[in-house]
Amino acid sequence: PALFLIGDPKQAIYGFRGGDIHTYLKAKQAARPAPPLDQNFRSRPSVLRALQALYDNGGDDAFLEAGIGFEPVRPGGVRTDEDYLRDGAAAPALTLRVLRNEGDKAMSADASRAAATQACVAAIHQTLLDARAGTAVLRGRPVQPGDIAVLVRSHREATLVQRALAAVGIPAVAAGKQSLFSTSEARDLRALLLALLQPADEGRLRAALATVLLGERASAIANMEREGDLQRAFQAQLLHWRERWQRGGPFAVVADVCAAQGERLLALIDGERRLTNYLQLGELLQEASAQALGMHGLLDWLQGQMANADQNDEQQLLRLESDARRVQIITLHKSKGLEYPLVYLPFVGIFGGASNNAGHCTVHVDGERQLHWKLDDDAAWKAANGQREREQRAEDARLLYVGLTRAEHALWIAIGDLAGLGKTCLAPLLGDLQVLHAHPDVRIDDSEPVLRLPQLPVEQEGELPAVRSLTRRVPHDWWVYSFTQLAHADGGNDVEAAATELPAPAADEPAGAELPLEPAVPEPAAADAAPLDPRFMGSRFGNVLHEALENVDFASWGGWTADQPAPEGQAELLRKALHDEGYADEDLDDGVAVLVPLVGHTLTVALPEGGALHSLGEGERRAEIEFHFAIEPTAVPALLQLLHAHGISSARRGFGLRRRLEGLMTGKIDLTYVRDGRWYVLDYKSNRLPGYSPDLLQIAMRHSEYDLQALIYTVALHRWLRFRLGRSYDYARDMGGIRYLFCRGLDGNGNGVHVDRFAPALVDGLDALFAGGDTAHADLVARALGASA
Repeated sequence: PALFLIGDPKQAIYGFRGGDIHTYLKAKQAARPAPPLDQNFRSRPSVLRALQALYDNGGDDAFLEAGIGFEPVRPGGVRTDEDYLRDGAAAPALTLRVLRNEGDKAMSADASRAAATQACVAAIHQTLLDARAGTAVLRGRPVQPGDIAVLVRSHREATLVQRALAAVGIPAVAAGKQSLFSTSEARDLRALLLALLQPADEGRLRAALATVLLGERASAIANMEREGDLQRAFQAQLLHWRERWQRGGPFAVVADVCAAQGERLLALIDGERRLTNYLQLGELLQEASAQALGMHGLLDWLQGQMANADQNDEQQLLRLESDARRVQIITLHKSKGLEYPLVYLPFVGIFGGASNNAGHCTVHVDGERQLHWKLDDDAAWKAANGQREREQRAEDARLLYVGLTRAEHALWIAIGDLAGLGKTCLAPLLGDLQVLHAHPDVRIDDSEPVLRLPQLPVEQEGELPAVRSLTRRVPHDWWVYSFTQLAHADGGNDVEAAATELPAPAADEPAGAELPLEPAVPEPAAADAAPLDPRFMGSRFGNVLHEALENVDFASWGGWTADQPAPEGQAELLRKALHDEGYADEDLDDGVAVLVPLVGHTLTVALPEGGALHSLGEGERRAEIEFHFAIEPTAVPALLQLLHAHGISSARRGFGLRRRLEGLMTGKIDLTYVRDGRWYVLDYKSNRLPGYSPDLLQIAMRHSEYDLQALIYTVALHRWLRFRLGRSYDYARDMGGIRYLFCRGLDGNGNGVHVDRFAPALVDGLDALFAGGDTAHADLVARALGASA
């Protein structure tokens, strides 16, 4: 056995993360040298020669660290100098752009960055113009923006370059990690949300209108002072969006605004990125709206996310396909390990050193790392701080090497009267410019700077294809249905206005304290019941009960009896279900006390087929099975005729204004289980009823049309079993029926349990109707049987 250490100490640039190059160098001294990797397969031969010339100037001290030197490499034969042509000849490998100041005095740091940025943008602009003219060719094709990378030290420098490129029409993207909440689009949506909260606040209105998202002209915003109708029109638009927000959530408003402003936004140089960010933020706001308390709570959430935005958080900018076609702006650290055809280094000739204001530093002394604290500004601290600065300069030299070696075909570097050029790690590599000027692979550009650049014309990516004509009929009645939507269709809530998302588990249960039954309920059945805590009633508590029954450990409740606490570890699950539904902390203990007997009785009550739910193994049950099955055009009269013939929904005369149902039927079955080879559909109900005897449950099932719900669930399970089991499945033999457990009435004496099993003729009849008729049904069955074979 042997240990092989493979590395390049010239690229050790992560000292700020604890990277320790001295450990590597120490190991290298003790290890047996291996053959060097002396072939370069990345860069053109001319680029390798130009880098050799730079490091020949730097000499042995180019890396400011004993034991690290520049290693000459040979071309690997992958690239040739003719891969990159300018005006028909091999392009210079290294361009040194000399920037001069009046009087040959060094510019300030900010002026240096501005001049270097302008020169870099001018060089990229000229390269792209030449490419369109056919005189800048990369391996047989014109240079594209995506072939270019600008390497910077900081996000501040990246912003300077990106804005300057955008100003002349060159698309660019700041590569690397960036939080979505740190973008200007997040600030735009915050301004819009502030205005929606107070539509009458003129200051908030003006701020929202001035965002890139709404993009109102400055003249129109100024005219609001004099034209009351204009201001009222803007405020009316805010009120419309506010109402839209309240009905459809934040994403509905963001999507509407983006659709209305899409053409203007996409005309911007970074329009696709902005539009993507707006929509991604809209989706996150929609998700958060389920937990936030109204619009004020959502604003607090958004502002919190923006305040704590971090480049490593979960919500990163989505990577667009078009990003690869833009100029890449990336930090030197993140460029390590990457390569780019053309590399621009505008800021490596500007000294960015800063004094160490930290109270401690880690340095290497006598072969070991030492931590020094600044207890006093004494000689020991000054010596340690001086050593830290020397080690930092050595790492800066290695960082420069990383930047210089990213290029495949050409390098561009800004030099001249820049702030602190003589103190940078680049200065020793430049040496005598006259010597470099004579090098055949180096070009010294000391021309006058271009002060004003024209916009780079937009390049069309070919003609857009013609819009396809609509040839098939779009069904007017196509929709996504659920039992809850159908059951409420006659209550002034037509299914067309219903959300296509799955309703909450207890959405079909009454929101109030009582479920009114039909007048046919016998008087003695309505005996006074013990008063219930109103906090733990209605559909909200029903959702809690469903959540609890989905997550508790069935087996652990096997020995539970009435008046006992929850089994070990189960109370916390009940508490979490209450908390997740929004119950206050002070209500959790009371809620657990109500939940324990409900869950306990539900899991221990004897079922007609034998046993109880707690005895089902994990492989014998599945909670919350979500289903979607197709509904072919189904006439409502024919559907009702079938249902009424079997005593289902006898009082129903329609489903809102619909004369036909078509689309998808969707839902979630609370529990599906198998016992002794037979399959069962089970649903939990938390309704409060006057009584829970089998006769009263029959009335309750019909009153709330739970019989229709059970039938839909049975058809869904029937279709799934037929598809999965194929010819080995038979409804009459394998379907056990439905079990509706009214949890508040379970007493172990048969009360609270509704049992039924639909006739095969009804299930097959509804299955055939939804399939589109007998012939289509026969084809559906044949396909299912064939798929399972």
